[in-house]
Amino acid sequence: MNHQQLQNSTGRQQRCLKNKVSKDSRNKHILLFLLIMKVALLPLSANAQEPEQIAGAYLEKLELIIDYRNRFEAVHPFVSHLYPVAIAEDGFFYVFDLTDDGSSFALKLWEPTPMEVPVGTRAAFTLDFFQNKCAAVVTGDVFDEAAGYITIFHEFIHCHQWHTVEPELRSELPLAARMQEGQNFMWEINYEFPYDDRRFVALYTDFITALDQGQDEKVMTLRKELFAILSAYDRQYMVWQEWKEGYALYIENLLRKEAGLPVNTVGRKTPFNRTVFYAGGEALIAHLVSQKPELNTDLRALFEFIYSH
Repeated sequence: MNHQQLQNSTGRQQRCLKNKVSKDSRNKHILLFLLIMKVALLPLSANAQEPEQIAGAYLEKLELIIDYRNRFEAVHPFVSHLYPVAIAEDGFFYVFDLTDDGSSFALKLWEPTPMEVPVGTRAAFTLDFFQNKCAAVVTGDVFDEAAGYITIFHEFIHCHQWHTVEPELRSELPLAARMQEGQNFMWEINYEFPYDDRRFVALYTDFITALDQGQDEKVMTLRKELFAILSAYDRQYMVWQEWKEGYALYIENLLRKEAGLPVNTVGRKTPFNRTVFYAGGEALIAHLVSQKPELNTDLRALFEFIYSH
């Protein structure tokens, strides 16, 4: 596909989720969802740059991803999997991917963004103009500090989930099917979960504390109580976020500890929102892996265990 053909694809939105509803309508909503979910709403840069300038500005910084991979891959095997990086700048996605020998990144193409992408964006989704590969989608400020590089690996974990088991798991989740039927393509961000229910707040707070303290019996008791007060769809939403975002946060914090950086404590303060499941999922997964090491890398088995317990 040449650059002119790529430009002709501008009207197409990024495709993240495979389902049976209208793809054009779905993709527009999903890209918006992913950007809203990850961004800090700050002003955009005003002056466009030539692709050669972009490559010159970022190639050296991208090479550090490989250095970090080599440093961190002993921490967790999934860290060895590198994915494309799409840098949003001046109204374009500049897509960098590994060279054929995997030794470095190279600028592969650039594509106008279908909407403004705010500085601070951190996301992962497939690029329909780049062979539907999942990419870490960021803005250039991510390279300003070491924690930013670890955030890129967080997004790479989402790419790994997508390219392995996520589509199949999603197709089996009744909540996802229900949301698709209602054409709610942003359900992962706007699902009406009862975060303000005092019973839930108390139980989930105690649940995370029990996980942090390794209180096995209390963890099991609180989990049963949580499942008892939630509807079937609420339980599925909780489990989905615990598995998807909790796992990425689990890996992120392993890397932060290895790098001597403070851990990411997102979601641990009230009032709760969906990020409480990032925190709870991370704590739950760390707890489970300590007891069942095979769950460290078996994503399907991990999801099924969380779903059924």
